[in-house]
Amino acid sequence: MNHWHQMYPKRQRSERVEVPNGEARFAALMAKDLKEGDRNFAESMEAQLKDQGKLSPKQVECLDRMEQRYSPASVLKRQQWEMSYKAEHRSTALICANYYITTTYFRDLALKVGSDENFVPTEKQFNALTKNKYAQKAIKAATEPPAFPVGSLCKVRANFNLVSNPKLHDQMGLVVANHAKGLYASSTILVNGENVKLEDRCLKAAQKKKK
Repeated sequence: MNHWHQMYPKRQRSERVEVPNGEARFAALMAKDLKEGDRNFAESMEAQLKDQGKLSPKQVECLDRMEQRYSPASVLKRQQWEMSYKAEHRSTALICANYYITTTYFRDLALKVGSDENFVPTEKQFNALTKNKYAQKAIKAATEPPAFPVGSLCKVRANFNLVSNPKLHDQMGLVVANHAKGLYASSTILVNGENVKLEDRCLKAAQKKKK
């Protein structure tokens, strides 16, 4: 073997296998309402089968999965999920999307959910977006009643880990707005003549004066 072949060994041709009833299977698949990307891929495999009479094992696996994806049972399941999502789950998805848009995680999915009301994520995508521990915190922050309603008095905690500005520690404040967004609910409070926005975990209830 010369030096050229040592550096660039000849690629071995991938294995090819017969596809039982391949022509009929592709004809049945093409008759279905395929997504554009799936149709293009299926057409490419069909052309290769007609040209070479065989496909690679991985291509056969892809064909199997595509047939399963577009089976009557799978199509019905997706239709039921689409109806369920729009009626029951979209509001939850929006809460999580609004949080994840501000991060680097699930960003593309979050943008689709947040910007296109007709977009329906797959059930797998929905679960990934909404079932993790961070999403659960965002849902809790958005759906539970505010811990400090507008008009109530509160006190800023003297905790540097929560409130970095020591001038706010132990100061009394009047809640003027609630913000149910993000991992933690937050409030805008009027402290010493200034509006300050803090997470609710930075606040505690004002002690009532003893009579």
